[in-house]
Amino acid sequence: MLEVITGSQIGQKPTTMEKVWRFRHQCFVEELGWEALRRSDEREQDQFDTRSTIHLVLMEEREVVGYSRLLPTTKPHLLSHIYPELMGGKSYPKGRHVFEWGRCATDARVPCIGAVATADILMTAVLEFLVHVGAETVIIQTNPMLVEMIRKRGYPLQVLCEPLVYCGEMLMAIAAQPSPRLLELHRKTHGIRQSLLSLPAAEQPKHPFTNDVPLRRGAESGGALKISDGFVSSGGVENGYGL
Repeated sequence: MLEVITGSQIGQKPTTMEKVWRFRHQCFVEELGWEALRRSDEREQDQFDTRSTIHLVLMEEREVVGYSRLLPTTKPHLLSHIYPELMGGKSYPKGRHVFEWGRCATDARVPCIGAVATADILMTAVLEFLVHVGAETVIIQTNPMLVEMIRKRGYPLQVLCEPLVYCGEMLMAIAAQPSPRLLELHRKTHGIRQSLLSLPAAEQPKHPFTNDVPLRRGAESGGALKISDGFVSSGGVENGYGL
């Protein structure tokens, strides 16, 4: 299940969040080599982990096997404060229903949960959350190679800027539109027949699905998902690219 933890709730989830910080350090520093994020305590946090941040944590057997971060675009976020040169002063989607999506990864040691790739479960769960909260758009900083892969997952895309070289890598910004129709497509494609969100009862989606496929750790091979804030590829999720 995808556990939803807002920045204001971190104090209520100390054990889970400790696992999240270490998971992020392992994925983005140790595996992807983002040395600027390295910390001696092996806990990856930055200035954007605030009370407004939404942490989406995929748990299996009480361990973090996947993670995504959403930042409200009404507050400081990476495109506004780290990569502003990408836009060259041009406007881009912002507002109460627009989030910046990043820091997304799955554990390479857990390629599948049941018969479904962990990456597909995480992507579907994040999409379900976006639909649940009425998100209209997500903005993403990504390597150009991954744009087509994101498009193949069904997201209508808007290219916000042409690729630029940033810290030695090509980087561009795109906007993607989640929708209930896209969520249904993801569920059908991956055989997911239940809600993947772990929310308080009062916040559960109105139309939960029944599940015919138990969600458990599987042994099938699959690629690890890696989306940093810049969507760095690592491993083969689709056609040799990781997200």
